[in-house]
This record gives sequence, C-alpha cells and structure tokens, in this order.
Amino acid sequence: MSSATELGQTSETKIIDDLRRFGMLPDWLSAIDDDDRVRNELTRGIPEFATGALTLLSCEIKRARMKRNIWTTICRLTIADQNGGEPQLVALRGTLLPPTLAEPQIGNDPQHPFGSAAWRIYIPALRLQLEPQPPDEALPALPILTDPELARALLETSIRAGSPVYQALRIQSCEPKIMRYKPGSRCTILYRLAYAPADADRGWPDIVVAKTYHGDKGRIAYEGMRALWDSALAHNDAVTVAEPLAFIPEMNVLVQGPIREEQTLQDLIRSALRAGTAEARAALDTFMRMAAVGLAELHRSNVHVGEQRVWEDEFAEVREDTDRLVAAAPQLDGAATALLERLYALAAEHPADPPVPTHGTFRPAQVLLYKGRIGFIDFDGFCQAEPALDLALFLGKIRSIGVNASESDDDDDENVTTAPADPQALLEQTEAISETFLAEYERHLPISRQRIALWSSLNLLTLVQHCWTKVKPDRLGITLMLLERHLKVSGLLGK
Repeated sequence: MSSATELGQTSETKIIDDLRRFGMLPDWLSAIDDDDRVRNELTRGIPEFATGALTLLSCEIKRARMKRNIWTTICRLTIADQNGGEPQLVALRGTLLPPTLAEPQIGNDPQHPFGSAAWRIYIPALRLQLEPQPPDEALPALPILTDPELARALLETSIRAGSPVYQALRIQSCEPKIMRYKPGSRCTILYRLAYAPADADRGWPDIVVAKTYHGDKGRIAYEGMRALWDSALAHNDAVTVAEPLAFIPEMNVLVQGPIREEQTLQDLIRSALRAGTAEARAALDTFMRMAAVGLAELHRSNVHVGEQRVWEDEFAEVREDTDRLVAAAPQLDGAATALLERLYALAAEHPADPPVPTHGTFRPAQVLLYKGRIGFIDFDGFCQAEPALDLALFLGKIRSIGVNASESDDDDDENVTTAPADPQALLEQTEAISETFLAEYERHLPISRQRIALWSSLNLLTLVQHCWTKVKPDRLGITLMLLERHLKVSGLLGK
C-alpha cells in the first residue's frame, strides 16, 4: 500500500465517484425485495398456483443474506386451498443465484408436489431456487427453554451451579415470554419467577433472562459479564450491568439477571429529534453525557478477558467481503479500491490507542434508561480493542437514527431507510448530539479522533455492502450519502 502523502494524487472526486458505483442494485438482485413481483412470478411458476389448485394470498421475503457466492432467503407464503379453509403459512428456503453462476436444471416433479418434503423448484425469472424450510436446528435448547416446567428445573439447577450466592435457590414456577427471536442464531426469553412464601424475602431475582446463541457468542458474553461483575464496575454508580447467573455450554445458553428499562437511549434520541424543542434536547444531552461516562468507566475497568480486535483485522475482513461481492457482481470491481488504499495509508500515520475492555457492539439500543440511571446490555461482542471501536459504532448509529424515516427498529444493525425531507439538517443535529457525547467521554479518557474516523469509515462501507449482501435497495441511497458525508467532514480525503 502507498503512503497517505503519495495518495495525495488520489482525488476526493475519484474516491466518491468510485463509491457511487454501489448506488444501484442490479435487477436480478433487487427483484427479491419486491414482494409483489415475487408473488406474481411464483403464481406463474409453481404449478399448484398456476392451475388454481392453491391460491397464493401473499408472499414475504425475509433475511436475505449473501453466503459465499449465493444469496439465501426465507420466503414466507400465505396460501389457501379450493375448499375455503383457513389460510396457511408456509416457509420456504430460497437460494438466489447471480448471473455468474449456471442455472440449475430443476423442473416440476409430479411425484413431489408442493408441500412435500422433497419438493423443489427453480423460478428462472427470479433466478431463485425454492425448497421447504428445514426445522430450526441451530437452537436446540428452545423446546426446553419455552416449556414452563422444563425451564424452571433448568434455571434452578444452572443458577445454583453458577453462583454460590444462589446455592439454596428453589424456584416454584416460571413464566417464559419470548422477547426476541432470530431463526438459527438467537432467542431472548424473559422469565418471571415465583417462589414459595417462605422464600419470598431471600432476595432472589423475580425476573431472569435467558439468551440462546449460535457459535461462541454466548461464552464470550458470559465471560465478559462475569469479569465485569467481579470488577469495580459492578459497584459503580455510573452504569449498571446485568448479573451473569449461569452459562450452560451444552445448550449455548446464557442466564442473567435483569436490567430495568423505561426506554432505550435510541428511543430517546428519536423522540428528541421529533420533538425538536430545547427541553427535549437538554434531557437528551443529560443522558448522552451519562452514557459517555458509563462507557469511559467500562473502558477503564481493567478487565482482561476477550480476544484482541484490531483495525487491521477489520480492514482485512472488509476487503475480503468486497472481493466476495465483486465475484458475484463484477460491475463493482474497483469501486472501493481507492477508498481502502486511502484508509490503509492513514491508519499507518495515526497509530491505535492502547487496548481497553470493549463492549464490541455498542449502540444507543444497548443503553437502557430507568429512573434517571443507565444500564448496558448485550456483551456478546466483548473484547480487547482500542476505544475507537466502541465510539465509532455508537456515533455512527446516532447518524443513522437521525436520517431514519421510520420510528421502528428491526434486527439489523443498520436500520436506515429512505431519506427524510431535510437530511442535512437532521445530520447536523445528530452530529451536535454526537459531539456532546464525545466531548464528555474525552473529559474522562483521551481518544484519537482520527482513529474514530478510520473505524467509522470501515463501518459505513460495511453498511453500504450490506445493502447488497442483505438486499436492502431502499437503504442504499441514504447509507451511501452517510459514507460520503463522513469522508468529507472528517477530513480523511484531505483538506
């Protein structure tokens, strides 16, 4: 890679022009984001719908993801038969093949009609292969965790083993409630616990939360929370963290105590921006400063668990993701090259701050507000890294909240939709909110703003790529605008 000085000839115009090649998804990819178009093609392409034996009432494509050189999706169909029975929901697994791959030779097989386990079909107009969605085998603990009696016994045993404080714990009953579910990867269940009258004053938790995980995230979260709970942070008035009660490795389940919530910091940011009053902004600034102090206390908690994460590894991952995307969409070849070269050279000129205990996925949604206090949740990304990792994620999400036209949030971490009427004005407001947070953080810990800008650039480029790999054409324009504005106002492209 060249030095930043040598890259002075790489103009801002070239970098921005190259990035704008990401600005529109090809038709073969964006087609699956159009539910009506998919419904029409399935009605024509699936014999049972084409003949009227079954009626396709609606179609919804969910969770499109690029895996290697293909895209996978969940296709949820609502169908009705000729007998006028109740509509049924059918889940199919879809595989979208880019034009760089040969189409499969799959025809209609009368021996395996729609609805049978061996049914398969390929819809050429969508380049989409469909088959029955297999059961969610990635989270085997779910049947136990959602059964009141089985969950009661599991919680009692695991919490007793997980902490000497609760060795006498006796749960009389529990009431499970699924709070969040991502098929194949994660489920969060809240339990309201009841005890015998004789144990009512033992100080045992009346609410606990169990989280299922796929991969190592459950172990990472537990080890990070355990270390934080054993540190001075657990008794720090600046921030609350949940008590880790147990980790069940054979089920990949984390059990923790509750953190009370009236709203999230993300909710407060949105409501303050909508209100647009000095009073709302003053209340928001108070909690932004509190969140900054809480994060600074986390960063200096002197906890030494978790893997090391460095900018260079993140850079390599972004570059690899770019290469995989280019292999499926060759029109993007070179679209990010000039920017990545610029960032790599600047990173060499601005060395990282020393590593600290790091949340790893820190965003306003992970900051809970309750009676004038704050709490942090979701430590499954806990690691050792420079502070800029957390700060860049947090500040970047504030920007996306500001230009998000909807009031709801989904499971994706880049909830950005279409641009509001005056995005520049909203961005200026969110940048002022971000400055309030960052200035307060700097009062407690020094930080390199250049490093924050470098991490933010990788995060925003990743979000642009996600518009392709997760098929989000409605988010692409505003996300690309956020990246362009960041590069210009941060000075990364030169003065």
